[in-house]
Amino acid sequence: MRAFHLSFFLFSIAFLGCSNVPDGFPKVVPCTATITDNGQPVSGASVLVNTVPPTSGLTVSGDSDEQGKVVFTTIFSGHSVPGVPVGNLVMTIFKEPHVPDWKSAEEIEQMGYNEAMAYSAEKSARRARLPRIVPTALNNPSTSPVTIEAVDKKPLDWQVKLEDYRK
Repeated sequence: MRAFHLSFFLFSIAFLGCSNVPDGFPKVVPCTATITDNGQPVSGASVLVNTVPPTSGLTVSGDSDEQGKVVFTTIFSGHSVPGVPVGNLVMTIFKEPHVPDWKSAEEIEQMGYNEAMAYSAEKSARRARLPRIVPTALNNPSTSPVTIEAVDKKPLDWQVKLEDYRK
């Protein structure tokens, strides 16, 4: 019975210790985004959010699902919380065109270093020739026009239509 109480006590301390956010952790609000392109959901995009001005050591990210929906998580000092920080934010979106492998997984595994590097370079060159899924301006926080202000206690639902950012 003593072992049970000791285990419960140690578990309680560990659990309570993990629930405390570290000093400097920003206030966050729930946030989702939906990424579409000409009315169609964009799945498999990596989405990052930066504070304006940037906050050192802060990561805010999410990935779009099959419906183009992104649920964001804020990470700071090893602690993560669902949502985005309160304040001015800028979104960046990354999704490379898919280039299928023209060699089997077994062939790729058998390649030597030089052959694997050449294969990778050719795959990158083929990808570069394909049309961009996400306009390049959206790949960099200093050029991305996708901005929003997150207000305390007000959940956000960001709607991003990629076609609005093509020239």
